[in-house]
Amino acid sequence: MIQLLQATQNNGFMVQNGKIFLVMTIVSIILIGLFIYVANIDKKITNLEK
Repeated sequence: MIQLLQATQNNGFMVQNGKIFLVMTIVSIILIGLFIYVANIDKKITNLEK
């Protein structure tokens, strides 16, 4: 519990090193890719239904 409180007071390990921005960029790229993939699959299924 004490270690957790110390980590929040020090703004966390990843925030100090600036790696949180790298992690957020990678997660954003993955999510955008998944949304594009799902949109393409939906478009193909809609064309097959017609």
